[in-house]
Amino acid sequence: MRSSHIFLGGVAAATFGVLLVTPVAAQDEMPPAQDIPAETPIDQMQPDAPVPPAAELSPEQQAEYDVWAPDQKFAYDAWPPETQMYYWTLSSDEQSLFWRLSDQDKISLTAMTGPEREAAWEVIKSNAAEAEGPA
Repeated sequence: MRSSHIFLGGVAAATFGVLLVTPVAAQDEMPPAQDIPAETPIDQMQPDAPVPPAAELSPEQQAEYDVWAPDQKFAYDAWPPETQMYYWTLSSDEQSLFWRLSDQDKISLTAMTGPEREAAWEVIKSNAAEAEGPA
């Protein structure tokens, strides 16, 4: 057997061991569970902290929002109002790419202006094109 196979096997075993041990160790530090039934859908759960009011949506925007999956609505609702408003200024292609960004990148992109934002979008579009490969 090649030494690289042995090494990869060792890495896999170590990773699996960490995954098995971590949840058990973390249970001691976890806060008590809330009285929410496990079958409660995410779109019906109430956040612990008050959430700032979301930007008002136009009827067209509200119709689009209404067909999103619950986890997508939850993610959108967690964005700052400025990021929510910026999302609706994007083209449909840019909106699709926007969902692929981390929340921190979304917020950073929202804070940019002018040429800085345009340059960031060029990088985002270029990276997406490279990830998709040749057509």
